[in-house]
Amino acid sequence: MRKVKSGRILAVDYGRKRVGLAWSDEMRVVVSPLKAYDNDENLLNKLVSLITENNVTEVIFGIPLRMSGEEGELAEEIKNFAKELSNKLPNIAICFFDESLTSKDAEALFKSKHGRYPVEKRDKYIIDSYSAAILLEEYLRKDENF
Repeated sequence: MRKVKSGRILAVDYGRKRVGLAWSDEMRVVVSPLKAYDNDENLLNKLVSLITENNVTEVIFGIPLRMSGEEGELAEEIKNFAKELSNKLPNIAICFFDESLTSKDAEALFKSKHGRYPVEKRDKYIIDSYSAAILLEEYLRKDENF
C-alpha cells in the first residue's frame, strides 16, 4: 500500500471490545490520543466519518506480533476490517505496523499521569487510545529514519 508524507495520520489500536485512536497534526509532529470507540456495528461508519471530516490522509493499524515475529491471532480480523475501510475510502492510504508492547507502555504512561494503575472500566478506553498514540509515535519515528 502507498505511503503519504504529509497530512493527518490516524492510528488504530483495534481490539474486539474497544478501538483506541490517536492522530497526528497535518505536519506529523504532534500526536494526540482521541476518545476510544466501542467495537460495535457502527465502528466502520464512525471511522469513515472521523476520517472524512478531519482530512485524514493515512490510517495505521497496529498488528500484534508474537515474540517469534509471527502475527498474533487478531491480525487477520484487523486486516479484514482495514480492507472494509479501504473499500469505503479508496483514496486513503492504509498501513500496518507492529504494535508489540504498546499496551504495556500505555499502562506505564497511564500510571505516570494518574498516579495509579488502570482499574476502572473507563481507564481501559484511555489505555487503548494511549496505545494508539504510542503506535503512531513509533511509526513516525521509524518513518523519520528512511
